[in-house]
Amino acid sequence: MAHAFLRAQGIYAEHVIALVRPGNVVPTFAAHQVEAGDLASWSTDELQIMIDEGRRQSDRQQADLELIRGRAQWLFAVGLPLIIAIATIRAEFHKTDSCWWTVPWAISLLISVYGVLGAAAIMTVRADFDMIDTAALSNHQRPILRKLADDYAVMLATGENTVATRLTVYRQAVVWLIIGGLGALVVWLAVK
Repeated sequence: MAHAFLRAQGIYAEHVIALVRPGNVVPTFAAHQVEAGDLASWSTDELQIMIDEGRRQSDRQQADLELIRGRAQWLFAVGLPLIIAIATIRAEFHKTDSCWWTVPWAISLLISVYGVLGAAAIMTVRADFDMIDTAALSNHQRPILRKLADDYAVMLATGENTVATRLTVYRQAVVWLIIGGLGALVVWLAVK
């Protein structure tokens, strides 16, 4: 369990770092564990069903990614004012005799910034999906339907992994913002 937690935090950090390394491939979780089967004995009608389902799955993956990006935009819009509010708490420190509160305040601020950067990464970092390229498809040898069905059977795992990873990064960004906000609230209440 600790290994999975550390792996998730590493992937989150890679997404945040990718904000300043545009175009780089970011790691994903291997969420899609099902191997594609052999379609050699499938009839033409069955192959067409595979292609139709593959198109639907691809469309759903794209829609899921857009939903996650929309949620990340909301989180980013909420997180920025939270960071500003946490930063303004620093002005309250002159009312106390101790500067000890500076350390937990700074940690809360950094954690909140980290959460907002995760939301920004979801919105902007490259998302990998395998797609059917019609130019490449035009160069396939016959039977085209079988090759296209084989392509759909294999390629959609990349999109499933990307969507699952982005959802996990979003969840972690929410958690980081909550931790940072609660930490800042404790500091603010203590110095009041």
